[in-house]
Amino acid sequence: MSLARLPVDPGAQQRRASDPSDSTWVAASAGTGKTKVLTDRVLRLLLDGTPTDRILCLTFTKAAATEMANRINGTLADWATTGDADLAGQLSDLTGRAPTSARQREARRLFARVLDAAGGLRIQTIHAFCQSLLRRFPLEAALPPQFAVIDARAQTELLDQARNALLRDPTEAEAGSLAILSREVGDLAFGDLVGAVLSIQHRLADLLRRCGSMARVQDALRDRLGLAPGEDEHAILAAACSDTAFDGAGLRMVAGALLSSDKKTDQERGRVLADWLAADTDARATGFDAYRGLFLTEAADIRQRLCTKSVQQRLAQAEDILAAEASRVLSVHWRRVAARSAWRTGALLTVGAGLAARYRRAKAGAAWLD
Repeated sequence: MSLARLPVDPGAQQRRASDPSDSTWVAASAGTGKTKVLTDRVLRLLLDGTPTDRILCLTFTKAAATEMANRINGTLADWATTGDADLAGQLSDLTGRAPTSARQREARRLFARVLDAAGGLRIQTIHAFCQSLLRRFPLEAALPPQFAVIDARAQTELLDQARNALLRDPTEAEAGSLAILSREVGDLAFGDLVGAVLSIQHRLADLLRRCGSMARVQDALRDRLGLAPGEDEHAILAAACSDTAFDGAGLRMVAGALLSSDKKTDQERGRVLADWLAADTDARATGFDAYRGLFLTEAADIRQRLCTKSVQQRLAQAEDILAAEASRVLSVHWRRVAARSAWRTGALLTVGAGLAARYRRAKAGAAWLD
């Protein structure tokens, strides 16, 4: 836009946004006058005769609420004492119209009217407004009538009490889950993980209500991870290591080709492969991680070279056989990861739900609200 096309009155848009007769959304960058528009809107509502108890301003922060209150009170105090010409200019800038004498007299009375109003203008944070609603209708919100909002110190103390109660007297499911977590993540990470679960305790409570029980929550988790009912890491390994799960005949031919190679690395890989094939299902499961290393890197990628040219010369189909097994081993790896994730997450949710339940009971007993 060229300078010649800019509006003559730069405050026209702000006056339009502050017009109480319009329902307006304002989107603007920081420092461009959003608070001024909101303040002007309140002033114009007061000028139009709106009772103070019919005006409600909601902000995100206490600082913003204080800023609005200070601006409005400061402007009203100035209107009550300034000269007629100055007042007329301010009202004209605010509304875009020259004020009448009656309008100016009304503007001078507003400061006293606001001061006399019970509670003054209601300029609150969203949290404070919600608390006021809950205090008016505590029974409908299933809250104790004399509830108080818990502070950070009391919250920490209640959480400590809930955690100690859980550790002293866990249910059978909680005890098993605590054992899993202590073994899998350690004491330091345990506190962080439980804290993370507590931060979403309302979502977890909603999940429990929808599923009906923690067992069904875990079933839903396992289904989301693509696991069959009751399928755990042990079952996955047992199935992956059974004689019918892989091309035993082909892999034995590859093992022979590896062992007959003149390369030391081929011979070492051949021994690992031959020993794994010769073992029973339980021993194969125990040694599966070492077997997996023949096909996958530490990052769980299929190795770029599964056999050398020397082995291919001895067995032409060696690479194809190894590639097929590598794909199978990779699939088994990710199913094990899914099963382990379901196992750990189930333990964490069980402990988190137990801790959250004890915390909620302690809050209810003290009539506290987060």
